[in-house]
Amino acid sequence: MSLEIRRAVEADGPALVELRRRLSAETSNMLWEPDELTQTAEDESRRIARFNERPNCLVILAEADSRPIGLLSAMGGEPRRMQHSRHLGLGVLKAYWGQAVATRLIEQVLAWSREVGLRRVELTVHTTNLRAIGVYLRCGFKVEGLRRSSLLVDGEYVDEYLMAVLNELRH
Repeated sequence: MSLEIRRAVEADGPALVELRRRLSAETSNMLWEPDELTQTAEDESRRIARFNERPNCLVILAEADSRPIGLLSAMGGEPRRMQHSRHLGLGVLKAYWGQAVATRLIEQVLAWSREVGLRRVELTVHTTNLRAIGVYLRCGFKVEGLRRSSLLVDGEYVDEYLMAVLNELRH
């Protein structure tokens, strides 16, 4: 497999809408349920443009043979008190699990976070998603807390771990 990791651009909107729909349909680990994803390709292109305009946000995608197979969004807050921190959202198509796609995406966003001087990178993950938790732990994330009954998935309450990496910064 030829894997490329790159920053998303507005022209990726149609492909990323389709990728988000596929991700939500094939696993219950994603935040959005399939019928909630009503964004159009134009909406996604505008979202990518907004992210690319903000220094505290990033959308990167993983492509195999020029087809999107995974994506990672790093979303930063507006208040100055939160601009040192980013929250991640990650998804990789099931067919590519176990092939280091998520690891490569995370490594790239962590490198970016150090380059732009971020102190904190965080995410949440279902406590039952042991595969993802293992990836996050290997990439340096630490479990900071438990969010009890934070999601309602298929009629069942699901707990999430709050995990984070703290970057050492030079002042």
